Amino acid sequence: MEQDAPDPQFDATTARLLRREALRRAAEELNTTSAPGLEDALAQISAEVTAEAADRINATAEAGHADAATNNPKPPGQPE
Repeated sequence: MEQDAPDPQFDATTARLLRREALRRAAEELNTTSAPGLEDALAQISAEVTAEAADRINATAEAGHADAATNNPKPPGQPE
């Protein structure tokens, strides 16, 4: 029985969607009627958004390294 090779883009998209759903569910349970509760909710959202941004930056940097390995230092569409 053969298995398909893993698709990193599909895995990343699935993980991001699962995190968003977990955040959505957690947000429903948070008590944001008090200042500390609201601060905690905003801190959690900020941490998640920062982590997602860091993942995207790392993925872009890795893609840039792949371009450099093929002697194409600039992404397509960039002026020479």
